[in-house]
Amino acid sequence: MRNTFRDIAGELEDALNKVARSLRTAAENLSGDASDAVSKAAEDVSRASESVRKYAASTAKKAAQEVQEHPLATAAIITAAAALVALIVAATRSRER
Repeated sequence: MRNTFRDIAGELEDALNKVARSLRTAAENLSGDASDAVSKAAEDVSRASESVRKYAASTAKKAAQEVQEHPLATAAIITAAAALVALIVAATRSRER
């Protein structure tokens, strides 16, 4: 699962870098070509968001599969997370007093 998140992060970084390059090009070409460059940047953003959506759906499916395959580990993780949240809330409340 760790590799999946690394892959997602890499793909997202690549997509956002492409968007950034397109926006830089738009800023540099504020002539008649500016509208074309901005349009291309918008298309890149749209493609990037679609890519992120697909990866998120894929990751959610993999996470669900992991939960089904390892229910005890999942319960332990959820219990630990709930305890951590409870500690944070208790610490925050004690500071407010």
